[in-house]
Amino acid sequence: MFRRLLLPALIWTVACSPAAKTFSPPEDMPFLHVVHTPGQLPYIADSYGRQVVLRGVNSEGLEDEAWRSDANQKPMYYPTDPAAYLGKCPANSNEVAAPLCEVDAGKGRYEQSAATTSQNDFAQMRQRGLNFVRLALSWSQLEAEPGNYKTAYLEQVAQVVSWAKEQGVYVLLDMHQDQYSRSIQADPAKPCAQGTDPSGGFDGAPAWAVIADGKPSCASFGQSVLNAAVSGSFDNFWKNVPVTVAQGDAPGTGLQDHWIGAMAALAKRFKDEPAVIGYEIINEPQPGGFAAYDVSDGYLYPFYTHVVQALTGVRDGLPDCPAALPAQATCAYPDLAIHDTNHLIFFEPIAIRNLIDYSPQHSKVFSSYPNLVFAPHTYSHIFTIDSSFLGFNAHNSPYPPNYDYAYATAASEALAMDTAVFVTEFGGGSGDDALILAGELRAQEHWAIGSALWTWKSNCSLDPTGTCDGPWCYFATAPSGPGPQPQNGAPQPSREKYMVRVYPRAVAGRLVDYAFDPDTHAFALHATQAGATATGDKAHETLVWIPQDVTSAVAVSGAAAIDEVVTMPDGNRFAWIAPTADGPYTVTVGDAAALDAQLSAAPARQPIDQATASATFKKFVVDLQSSPDQNLATKAALLQGIVEDVFKIAW
Repeated sequence: MFRRLLLPALIWTVACSPAAKTFSPPEDMPFLHVVHTPGQLPYIADSYGRQVVLRGVNSEGLEDEAWRSDANQKPMYYPTDPAAYLGKCPANSNEVAAPLCEVDAGKGRYEQSAATTSQNDFAQMRQRGLNFVRLALSWSQLEAEPGNYKTAYLEQVAQVVSWAKEQGVYVLLDMHQDQYSRSIQADPAKPCAQGTDPSGGFDGAPAWAVIADGKPSCASFGQSVLNAAVSGSFDNFWKNVPVTVAQGDAPGTGLQDHWIGAMAALAKRFKDEPAVIGYEIINEPQPGGFAAYDVSDGYLYPFYTHVVQALTGVRDGLPDCPAALPAQATCAYPDLAIHDTNHLIFFEPIAIRNLIDYSPQHSKVFSSYPNLVFAPHTYSHIFTIDSSFLGFNAHNSPYPPNYDYAYATAASEALAMDTAVFVTEFGGGSGDDALILAGELRAQEHWAIGSALWTWKSNCSLDPTGTCDGPWCYFATAPSGPGPQPQNGAPQPSREKYMVRVYPRAVAGRLVDYAFDPDTHAFALHATQAGATATGDKAHETLVWIPQDVTSAVAVSGAAAIDEVVTMPDGNRFAWIAPTADGPYTVTVGDAAALDAQLSAAPARQPIDQATASATFKKFVVDLQSSPDQNLATKAALLQGIVEDVFKIAW
């Protein structure tokens, strides 16, 4: 297989590279790292020093089924044996996310069909310019039995990584959870108290790791994030409560020890694999019964520090933690002798951020490991409190004030922690793509922040216009109904329109701003470089990806020159731009005069600090309490109470 994969790249290099020049073709996948410059937002870069832009999607294909009916009573739907995916794809089910497949794996990057019906997910991603996938994994599958980290599941992950690598797609291994565990379910024999509703967990912890202290699986105000059993389970996780189960290969007896053991198993398996971009510690961590600031300072970030210490060996001179007290900020987690310093480690703020678009935390450096990436989710007008609780929508909501807001606050938080930023989830209903998706993508371009759309493929029905009626569709498998479903449905037209866009894969120098117009197909990029890059030295040049339906010419101005524009076997183009001297340069595709002027007139990126963000949110809530709409005023007053009493954020 190695020869088959290598041959197309060699042929392409010989055919298209100038004589006596050697360079890394776009198929190359080096380890990535974070560049730190005093006073500037750190950014992800490749081994050639170029700023890297990652654009991708999430995949639930290996997740322990979060949304399956009666999920806690059923095993995983799809097979976990890698042999079951060799040249075929299992039958789909409308109860779970679509399976992740690559039925033509091994044929070579441009020899696999990327057609919608091909069942080649990563070939389809590559065809659409996506170079990143966040692969949701489940603790319940990695450690179904206490202390036994499942080799078969690791090999299934490795199979998916090999598919992605063949197509030039980086994989983030995401330790995913939603509502702690699918084993948390309401008991029909125990009705919920007045003011609460039955509510269940989704994916995450195995049943043996659920310690809810007898709290009911009921949610206050009908909000699933206020589920008492979930809250109790997180309380015990943050306290690293010992579990009365076999320790096995876990590095300790506590809940966090078992989780860290699962991450250690991943790191041991993929330490030397550059197609794995890194690891995400936990998805959407919830505060449990702790105050927002208290859980961040006392539990969440110490947990993150210990994961970094365990995986990388970077200990910042701290002594070993006592075995009985591993969740302390003043000591280091035991060295697990992995020393994986090749990979990025992604971490999220407390999930309250999803509701207010800023993090109620004291942002500060928590580890000297240089390759850390802050990974907030941006669901403005989807999960933010204006929509999820108050009843506004993206067309009439006064908060958040704009789509830039979540990125400006994230930049401030990341600067304080000295980390890069990457949005590991964003999205919404496909019916609002012209507003929400377009707004999110433009904000990401302006802030030069990469992202992953939630999600790659979903099972859903189509409305009469052909639009997926579920909120999380990129590729829709339709129609929904009883029985097996096709593994691939037609792409959502709006997702195709906005997600498939011209963008820079790698930038020589510093990326200032860029933009793509999905209606005119115009593109403009502003960057600045210190020093010249020799024309033909493609490994150090700016690389722009151009989809096959964008046929306009590439142009440059300022301190740069076009090296080469090449049409690849899939019909898409790569353009290499060589900076010729110190200073700014511009790259355009098509008639981009208006976009170029827009970038020139745009104000410089200005991070929004927490004090400003907090004041903005509180003013929004207080002002609503004077609304002539009594229902809205009442909800706003109730919201203030929740913020004060449940999240314990001082008003």
